[in-house]
Amino acid sequence: MSHQESEQAHLVPPPAIALGLATAYQASQALIVAVKLGIPDVLGKGAMRSAEIAQETGSRPDTMLRLLRALAAFDVVKDLGTGEFELTAVGDCLRADTPNSVRPLILMFGSETFWQTSGCLAECVSTGKNAFQLLHGIETIFAYLEKQEDLARTFDDAMTSRSAITGQAVAEAYDFGGAGRVVDVAGGRGKMLAAILKGHPQLRGTLFDLPRVVESASRFLLTEGVADRCEIVSGDMFTSVPPRGDLYLLSRVIHDWDDPHAIEVLRSCRLAMGPKSKLLILDRVMPERVEASPLAQSHALLDLTMMMWTGGGRERTAEQFEALVSAAGLRLERVIPMRIPDSLIEATPI
Repeated sequence: MSHQESEQAHLVPPPAIALGLATAYQASQALIVAVKLGIPDVLGKGAMRSAEIAQETGSRPDTMLRLLRALAAFDVVKDLGTGEFELTAVGDCLRADTPNSVRPLILMFGSETFWQTSGCLAECVSTGKNAFQLLHGIETIFAYLEKQEDLARTFDDAMTSRSAITGQAVAEAYDFGGAGRVVDVAGGRGKMLAAILKGHPQLRGTLFDLPRVVESASRFLLTEGVADRCEIVSGDMFTSVPPRGDLYLLSRVIHDWDDPHAIEVLRSCRLAMGPKSKLLILDRVMPERVEASPLAQSHALLDLTMMMWTGGGRERTAEQFEALVSAAGLRLERVIPMRIPDSLIEATPI
């Protein structure tokens, strides 16, 4: 932290910072409610008065005005001072029809199920169990989603939304020139793979995930215009993954699992890899020492999410990633930073 940043930080008294952290959930709820009511979609038509927005969303005019003021305070909408409000750049990315919308992610985090998991943090810390074990007697979020079709759809939509942003960053950050085929392991509906294929026309792809996940991938890849360069294979990554790939991609997969399961997935990839194949792990890379910063906060909060959702999943340091890939018969070659909080960890066969 620079001297100037340090001085600015001390302009806010420590008690005010602590209270801000304690009440941050109110800002989260305001954003979630705005998305559920469709306020960003209504304002996508242009600036409107609060009473008009209330009418469009089936809300009361007086309470809608108060919600809009809260959203304006957090730069989601702009109060024009004339009784009208308009979207900001932040609000615009919440619309359903905007490219790279994060609306599905907001709806996932704002669902009753995921809101309840956050309330289990204290018990997760004291017992070592995750929230799904505590609330539902089920081992992980993934086992729970298998039994909850509607929530699984919301989750899949959220992961697709996130992959759209991530895929573009990966396509820009990594040199795919030497690869012919990319195998996206646990690649969901193929949004990330589609972004990579569109950015590199010479590539072909293999999308690999559970049958439930890839059942709608064909239609999606056709819409993205890459269906002719991408095959779809369903299966279990703990058993085996498709062979003959030049590059194997694990995007936000390893952080879902404890070390033994993570090594199992990495070994499946290692067995499928040829001597010149490469493996790319896309995940957060935790610093060895955490200092206060927006990036560190993002890493640490995601690590807490993994603690509450999974059976041992976590964000890892570069040293921890090196130990994992080594145990699977791979060598960590380099860590590549990107314009998003995630990094690419490149590994090759030993």
